[in-house]
Amino acid sequence: MLKALQKSKQLSVIAMDRLGDYLTLLQIEMKLQGRELSAQLLGYLLALMCTFFVLLFTGIAIMVTFWDSGYRSIAAWFVVALYVIAAGAGISLIRQHAGSGLGMMTLREEIKRDVALLRESL
Repeated sequence: MLKALQKSKQLSVIAMDRLGDYLTLLQIEMKLQGRELSAQLLGYLLALMCTFFVLLFTGIAIMVTFWDSGYRSIAAWFVVALYVIAAGAGISLIRQHAGSGLGMMTLREEIKRDVALLRESL
């Protein structure tokens, strides 16, 4: 009983010592993740804006091309279908890449190693 109490006291000292390391590591990883996220967000916004203008002017060009023909209404509905397909492709792409869960990998690995070490020592 006394030996188990000594081990638990030693483990609590180790855990409290590592808590500061975890907080420091968390701060570093949050800064790195924030920079990466802001760069990705800027890239995605730029791509979204360019894609919007490409689709807009493609639709206008299609309708202008068929304006004086009997296919004007068909061309307009084709443009609508093109926009719906593009929106569906964008949503599909977002769903494929959402939730990769790669954030805070270093912190996770450190905690896993410490938990494994604690289990071995018990």
